[in-house]
Amino acid sequence: MRAARLLRIGPAAAIGAVLATGTWWLAEGYRDAHVCLDALPALEERGDLVADHIQRSGSLGRVIEIGYLQIDDSGSRLGRLRCAFGDDLDGRRQLLGLEFGGRPLGEARLYVLERFWLEDEAAVQSGRARLRVEITPLGFLAAMIGRPHPALVGGLLCALLAAAMLAARRFAGGRRRD
Repeated sequence: MRAARLLRIGPAAAIGAVLATGTWWLAEGYRDAHVCLDALPALEERGDLVADHIQRSGSLGRVIEIGYLQIDDSGSRLGRLRCAFGDDLDGRRQLLGLEFGGRPLGEARLYVLERFWLEDEAAVQSGRARLRVEITPLGFLAAMIGRPHPALVGGLLCALLAAAMLAARRFAGGRRRD
């Protein structure tokens, strides 16, 4: 009886783990993308901004890349902002670096950006007033999924195996003879 219970609980636990990992991965990407979008108006100080492309890049998907259009009195131009994220020593998520205009942002400028822009809600709101995001919800979701985390892929395979085991047991159980 205990073995049968474990066979029922195991697949459910595997599926739960996959869902939790996937949700964490999406939430982390969503937060990272919004921090990167919030930083854009501080770096592009003139004109209006239209963000029209977003994707994860980098080997672990810890880099968010935003394509945008800057529009001012002199015309318009395309730009790209890349934001790298990681965990600090306390395990908290933080912005590790920025690449703006094809060049990395120095540590001092990054500190000023974080301290006096990203941590200041009034500054962030004033920047959002100049920023129009034209990324569809589906495009945003696709960017957040990006390259799935290796643990997510492994968990998904376990969940598929568990679902196959459950299906096999149900089909085998339906043909019992009394």
